[in-house]
Formats: sequence, structure tokens, C-alpha cells
Amino acid sequence: MVEAHRLGLRIWLEADLVRPWQDGPARLHAALRTVHGLAREPGVVGVKFTEALGYADGLTVPGRIGRFLTEVGDALAGAAPGRLRLLDLAVPELSCLPDDPARPHLATVAAARLRGRYPQLAIDHVHDYLRLGAADVAQVATLPRSSATYAGWGVDDDTAQRSAWSATVGYWGRLVRLYARADLTHPGAYPGDADSAARRLRGAVDVPLRAGAEAVDAWTWRRPYLGWVARLADPGPRRNLLWDGLVARHGAGTRLLTHLDPGAPERTVGADLAMIATACTDVYLAVGVD
Repeated sequence: MVEAHRLGLRIWLEADLVRPWQDGPARLHAALRTVHGLAREPGVVGVKFTEALGYADGLTVPGRIGRFLTEVGDALAGAAPGRLRLLDLAVPELSCLPDDPARPHLATVAAARLRGRYPQLAIDHVHDYLRLGAADVAQVATLPRSSATYAGWGVDDDTAQRSAWSATVGYWGRLVRLYARADLTHPGAYPGDADSAARRLRGAVDVPLRAGAEAVDAWTWRRPYLGWVARLADPGPRRNLLWDGLVARHGAGTRLLTHLDPGAPERTVGADLAMIATACTDVYLAVGVD
């Protein structure tokens, strides 16, 4: 944390509190004590206390999610006073042209199927969660579908993402501050050319910001994931076309975040943070609470 602060990075504690809450009051209180101690460190601006809430964390009943948010949101306000509480959400239905009044039939069918698969993340339920006041910031992943799917619906990727973020801001922009979460990772060296990098950055970063998102979380610096290592920079770490695009946007004043697990750096924590600071304004630092 000292090095991140020295580099001018705004620090977020990444402390998923779903499992401690599920394990009972004693486990939650222990996790909150950890957060309390770290939240007082210089440079800490907030706590990210969920990871895709309700998506794959065992919380599937809206009433239980509401209870979690009420109890943990209040407890977190006491444990980390003056620090922002950030709720990370993936909302599948947002991928289906939600603000298009003439939405293609196939998109409507897809949205209905997603509501059936993830009823706890239906847009109406998400609205209820955010009205509870348990979070100051909602970080939203719209889970874009494939280019081929969108082409079959008669739209392109950018149109779909604009629809998703127009709806997101319209639904929740008055309830919380909004950040976008975008998966820009790849295994190994980035395989794309300059055009593909430009397209990915436009949809993941530029479109949400123009719609009204305050910042974009570029997931993720480096994380083992499903048998491979998801990363932004190339191994080493070394720059690539996507990274250069993030650096350029950072230089133009864009607010960007990424994640670092101090226990699993690419090179060393200090070297990784130094490179992260060339592209990002903020960093999530993983905290062991689960």
C-alpha cells in the first residue's frame, strides 16, 4: 500500500464480504476488523465488497441479497468511515439492447432467457438493491454477447454497448456513482492488431464513459483464471497495443482502475505497481478476508 500511495494511485481494498457474511457473525466481524485496520492507511479511498454479486457467489434469492446488502453495507460504513463502498455487479440482461424500443425479437427472447437463468439479477431487482443505500458506487459489467450474435440481431458491438450503458445510466445514475467493468484480458501475448485493440478499447472504455460512467475497471492486471492467466500487459510485464491504448487514455484524463493481488505479482509488487500507474489512476489491492 505504501508503494501504491507513493506512486499516486488511489487505493481500493478488494475484500469480498459475501463468504464471511454467509459463514456467520463471528467470521464477518473478523473480516471487518481486517478492513478497518487497512482502511486507515494513506491513499485508501474505498472498499470493493462484492465480486459480481448474485452471479456465482451462492446468493440467488433477492430477499437474501437485500439482507446481505443491508447488514454488510451498514457494518462496512462503521468499519471504514469516510471510505466509499463499492458494489460490483454483473447484469446479464443489459447485453440485450435494453433501451431499444424496437428491440429485435431475438434480443427480447434472449433477455427473457437471461432473466429466467438469473432472476436475482433482473433489472428490477438490481434497482431494489441499489435503492437500499448500501453502496456509494456500483461497478457494472454488461456482459456483452459475441459480435456474431449482435450481427444476427442487426446491430454492431458499439451499438449494443451504447444501449447497455444508456440504460444503466438511466436506471441507476441517480442512485449511485457508476463505474464500468470490462474484461480486456488475454492469455500470453496480446494476439490482436491495432484495429482490434482500438475496437475493444472503444467498446469497453470509451462508450461507457461517454454514456456517463465515471470510471472504467480494466479487468484485470494478472489473475489465474480457469487454467490460464488472464492479464492486461504481456508477460514480463511488457506493453502491448491494448496497454498502450490505456496509457494514452490515462494521459488524456480518463479514470481507469485495475486489480493487483500482492500475493501473485507478475514480477514484483513494486514493479507491477509502477507499470500500473502509467495507465491507471486507481488500483484494487486484494485483501485476504475469505
